[in-house]
Amino acid sequence: MQSQKVLSTKIITAFLAVTFTFVSSIGVVSAQSPLTLGMISSDQAEDYLGDSNVKQQAYDQLLEYIASKLGNITTKIVTVDNISAMAELLEQQKVDLYLGSPFISALVDNKSKATPFLTKWPANNPHYNSLIVTRKDSPIIYHLYDLKGGKTIGFSDPQSNMGYLLPKSYLIDNGLKFSPPNPLADMFYIFTGGDNRTLSQVLNRTIDVGAIPSKLFDSLPSSVSSKLKVVGKSTDIPLSIISHRSDMDPGLVDQISNIINGVKTDPQVNEIFKRLNDKIEFKPIEEQLSANLTGMLTKAINGTESSYY
Repeated sequence: MQSQKVLSTKIITAFLAVTFTFVSSIGVVSAQSPLTLGMISSDQAEDYLGDSNVKQQAYDQLLEYIASKLGNITTKIVTVDNISAMAELLEQQKVDLYLGSPFISALVDNKSKATPFLTKWPANNPHYNSLIVTRKDSPIIYHLYDLKGGKTIGFSDPQSNMGYLLPKSYLIDNGLKFSPPNPLADMFYIFTGGDNRTLSQVLNRTIDVGAIPSKLFDSLPSSVSSKLKVVGKSTDIPLSIISHRSDMDPGLVDQISNIINGVKTDPQVNEIFKRLNDKIEFKPIEEQLSANLTGMLTKAINGTESSYY
């Protein structure tokens, strides 16, 4: 009898060891290691939530929701203030997931070897792009090719996806050259300090054209939009991108992706999380989109100077 008990104990021990090995191999996160989401405080990732407190709560709850589906593990959000710091954390495997705006994500991923795997889009309006606008009564600007000849354009700031990186790349694709860095430039650009300031300077004729997000243009009252004309529209890009650290188990990546994609049909989400859920949708990233973002980013920052990069 004693020998049978010993044998049973050995069998159970062996079974548990095999089970633990199997569970580890499919990527279930250990409860001892918190699931960590990284964000950059200065990044301007759009989410259609508006209020920063609501935004923070929504992402806290998204992370907790993922963790609950993985077995009620602990969670942690890590916020840093620049690209290099986030890239270092991902490289050192101290952050599991990173959420950022498209072009900033491309920079972080290239520096850290992190892998983008999910994109976030507006739920009810798939078009998220930048517009090149001028005054409707401008007698000389009707098309993009009218911007040649020393015109001035306003961008919001060097970190802005929709107010600088995307529209500048779009204009370069259409053959325009900027000063700086080109001495024989078609256009001169300034940073206005914000999308609304860009719009104001166009309306006040301080600059010839301005780059603004389509979301801002769509929100304008007719009394303002009627004074503007759109002379260019960029390609659509996602609101933001979620990447994972380079050594994350593929099984775990699939689990997290399936959990996030299943949020839409889960009735157990609370009101704040539901606000996020109603405004956006997650989609797997397409390989071509990732390559396109890197290419557009390279064009936009090539030859410009900014300590941010």
